[in-house]
Amino acid sequence: MGVPPSQDTRAQTGGEPQPTELVQDGITFRLHPVNGDLVAHLSSRPGSAEQVSSRLPPSVASAYRVRNGDTLRVIVWDRPELNNPGFSALTTSIVSIGGTESSSVPSATAGGNLDPVGRVVQPDGSIYFPYVGKVKVAGQTTDAIRIDLTNRLNKFVKDPQLDVTISSYRSQKVYVSGAVKAPGSLAVTDTPETVADVISGAGGYSEGADLAAATLNRGGQVFPLDLYAFFYNGDLSQNVLLKDGDVINVPERRLKKVFVLGEVTKPVSQVMPVGPFSLSEAIADAGGLNPLSANASQVYVFRQGPNRTVDVFQLDATSPGMLVLADQFPLQPRDVVFVDAAHVTRFYRVVSQILPFASSLYLGASAFK
Repeated sequence: MGVPPSQDTRAQTGGEPQPTELVQDGITFRLHPVNGDLVAHLSSRPGSAEQVSSRLPPSVASAYRVRNGDTLRVIVWDRPELNNPGFSALTTSIVSIGGTESSSVPSATAGGNLDPVGRVVQPDGSIYFPYVGKVKVAGQTTDAIRIDLTNRLNKFVKDPQLDVTISSYRSQKVYVSGAVKAPGSLAVTDTPETVADVISGAGGYSEGADLAAATLNRGGQVFPLDLYAFFYNGDLSQNVLLKDGDVINVPERRLKKVFVLGEVTKPVSQVMPVGPFSLSEAIADAGGLNPLSANASQVYVFRQGPNRTVDVFQLDATSPGMLVLADQFPLQPRDVVFVDAAHVTRFYRVVSQILPFASSLYLGASAFK
């Protein structure tokens, strides 16, 4: 652009260095020299993991509450006629222990108390129980249901001994979508489900997953979820407890690209790997600077900013030590790395384009002599 970036990095308003600005075609370009002060300034900014953590919903464990569609198993001990239809009394079988001793243990006969068939909670949130009739169970815990049934049944059976468990969880689900091996839904059980549980239940994330850009959708509100910070940095704040209806989405990383153009050995459009990706890595993956045509002092990183602004970071790589500093400069998705051509290269290219045209003019003029 013909405008060198200012080397003055003294703090201005807000404690940030004031960049050189250039306006072209209604776009404001802000030029920053890549140096130790700039890298330190970028490193001092709050990390994305801290920003995400402050916005995540709180993890509060709560007891599982029965809803419509769940299946309850209600057993009244020593009263087989009160159990589910098809249930029979626990019979006693003799089990030989050591060939000499015997012990009586309960076992289930066909259709006995251990039959998996239970009582399905109806759409109105109730179940039917002998003598008691309809009992409202939706929204209650198994302990509350057991106490309620015991009090109701005590009018007909003296000191009933009840056991209430959930044999099938079908009313509450969480969902996983995106770059996981088995996207779909998982049932919410009495054991609180976390993000790690759901990702594991979906077979784990796929190779192209963008872990740092995962999201949690709860009640129509989307929360950013940094799974990279959780899996690789041990940030347990990202492993939140999930609720019914939560949706975990792990996007693909294919849109997180960095473009390396200009005087490099092999211009590339590269998908960013998992984790940080530095300017030195991007240049190295493109084969390095072209030793014959590149201007090492004119290595630029173009980064789109808000409101029609573009931040332009210039790296002077004439000194190999600056590449070490570039290794501390993190790239962001959609950054454009451009290596300008040397002045002699530009001159040669202009001459190579003019010479054929000039030669044709000379030969044409000579023909008419």
